[in-house]
Amino acid sequence: MISFLLVAISVVAGQKETVLDSRGNPVKANARYYILSPKEVRMAAITDKSFFDAISCPQRVVMSSEPLTVEPVIFELSSDVVRVSTELNIRFSRPSLCPGSRYWRVEDSSKAVVLNGSKSSNDSTFTIQKFGKSYKLAFGSADKPTDIGLERIRIEDYRLILSNNSGFAVSFAPAQF
Repeated sequence: MISFLLVAISVVAGQKETVLDSRGNPVKANARYYILSPKEVRMAAITDKSFFDAISCPQRVVMSSEPLTVEPVIFELSSDVVRVSTELNIRFSRPSLCPGSRYWRVEDSSKAVVLNGSKSSNDSTFTIQKFGKSYKLAFGSADKPTDIGLERIRIEDYRLILSNNSGFAVSFAPAQF
């Protein structure tokens, strides 16, 4: 009996922490979520640039406090729930005005997060990291992640960009439709 408990404890202790949504439920893989900034008085959400400039491709991923720009994402990975520091792909769930995929990727030249990534490409690998009592987004492998930070592009809009040690807090809210 004691040996069974020791094995059970070691198996549970080896698992990474489950990422929780804004309601305290596990974030599910392949389900739709809004990525929100929990500290903003006004809602801020991750969206693509098509709402601002439909002719600019590839589209950039931005955080905006304009409520009409909320865009749900899907976290793609092989397990059923998302865990902290687990490699995954992120894609917007709705169609785009630009050709190409809706997968996020990091552009080599600008280090900005843009669309038109690939599920099997290293430039489209992200993780969700613990950030105090919240979470932050990071780029790259789980053993050497680089924070995703914000760079102002307009008064209330910030593009997501690689940024060493300057991540920002996010939360995840289930998308209803």
